Amino acid sequence: MPRGFRRYLAAAVCPLLVSAGAATALSPAAAEPAGTGDTRQAQFQQVTLAKGAAETGEPMSLAVLPDRSVLHTSRDGTLRVTDPQGTTQVAGRLDVYTHDEDGLQGVGVDPGFAANRFVYLYYAPALDTPPGDAPSTGSAADFEPFDGVNRLSRFVLKDDGTLDTSTEETILDVPADRGQCCHTGGDIDFDAAGNLYLSTGDDTNPFGSDGYTPIDERGNRNPAFDAQRSAGNSDDLRGKVLRIKVADDGSYDIPDGNLFAPGTPGTRPEIYAMGFRNPYRMSVDKQTGVVYVGDYGPDAGSASPGRGPAGMVEFARVTGAGNYGWPYCVGENRPYVDYDFATGASGQAFDCSAPVNDSPNNTGLTTLPPAQPAWIPYDGGSVPEFGSGTESPMAGPVYRYEPDLDSGVKFPQEFDGDFFAMEWGRRWIKDIGVNADGSRGGIGGIPWSGTQPMDAAFGPDGALYVLDYGTGWYAGDENSALYRIENVPGAAGSPPPAG
Repeated sequence: MPRGFRRYLAAAVCPLLVSAGAATALSPAAAEPAGTGDTRQAQFQQVTLAKGAAETGEPMSLAVLPDRSVLHTSRDGTLRVTDPQGTTQVAGRLDVYTHDEDGLQGVGVDPGFAANRFVYLYYAPALDTPPGDAPSTGSAADFEPFDGVNRLSRFVLKDDGTLDTSTEETILDVPADRGQCCHTGGDIDFDAAGNLYLSTGDDTNPFGSDGYTPIDERGNRNPAFDAQRSAGNSDDLRGKVLRIKVADDGSYDIPDGNLFAPGTPGTRPEIYAMGFRNPYRMSVDKQTGVVYVGDYGPDAGSASPGRGPAGMVEFARVTGAGNYGWPYCVGENRPYVDYDFATGASGQAFDCSAPVNDSPNNTGLTTLPPAQPAWIPYDGGSVPEFGSGTESPMAGPVYRYEPDLDSGVKFPQEFDGDFFAMEWGRRWIKDIGVNADGSRGGIGGIPWSGTQPMDAAFGPDGALYVLDYGTGWYAGDENSALYRIENVPGAAGSPPPAG
């Protein structure tokens, strides 16, 4: 479940693409317009593919296979596969560490899957980590037993839909300070060149900072209370979007254009974008290479002259390598104040044009790249189209219309290029237009019947697949589900029957 959201609250169907399971007509009949003067007449129906904890576990992430089957993960280490007709089976299980939000997170499908059957999983291997909480204060010897990793591995999915765990290739280990909450990130996607992107959280406890930036540098404090060691550290893989090119043997190369060139002292070349708190969901627009990120922000209810801005969350639009500010700046580059947790004294506001990381927990560069402002920051009702309530942004996919795709369920051309955003706590899915200059266009609404959207992707059929967390807490429940939202062309007045 995505921790770090604000104030922790809790058919005209092609014969080859027959809908399965229960189909629900979505009202209103037409989607809300996303752009000025845009009258949208698309009709939708929602097909239930899997429902309930027995078929979803605690839903985390999904990936759609070329045959329209869906791989989806449960935090307890279970990978499931649901076929296009709505039959679900367990594909495999991994032995995982599950303190707080740790466990099995992301799943990705290799661009060459049809030939190599490769799938990628991001998870917390069990290791020999002690049970329970790590101490909040103590010495390095007290914290060391809780040193762990989150692991990106590649597996072969057999033809029968089962995961061959004997084929595991460890691609990348991301350090983790276990036994403390929170922020794993863990989404996986690919661009058109086959580069793999992985989002990672800052792995930092937010609860000792009064809702402001967690930069506690005290020598006896668990380093997990200082995000300068992770998100603000150019030599650390946490709080980042990583970009690598995985080879057939499981090794990887660094694509041109990452934030730091290979061999740069005090840096990791895998970093494409840094300065994120919990980029829990992200997606890559394969046509443009732009990465969309939903980043969870801190919880301060109001700004403080001695600490910094009020909490806010954001959607980031990453058009190239860069630093997105955390833990020094947030939103439209609003700076935090350099606060001394030992004395309670406030220093100067950080300089977003050249943030300085002088934490004793930092192993990387002292002067960081300039912070980039958020594409769409929001707090409360600051974006009217988003409504109000909890703040929990989930970056879904960008839709690309394929005129030659023979599918009776694909979304229509009027949605081409729109970014599909989700709000876990506010329980909506919206399509956001993108202007030619990259600025935000109109915001429309996609009707859906569900609870808390966890992940979404467009399938090879052009339909939108949505994983619904449900209403449980650290567990799936009767509302946890996997849906397929289909366009139903020509449906005027009454919905089509279920396929």
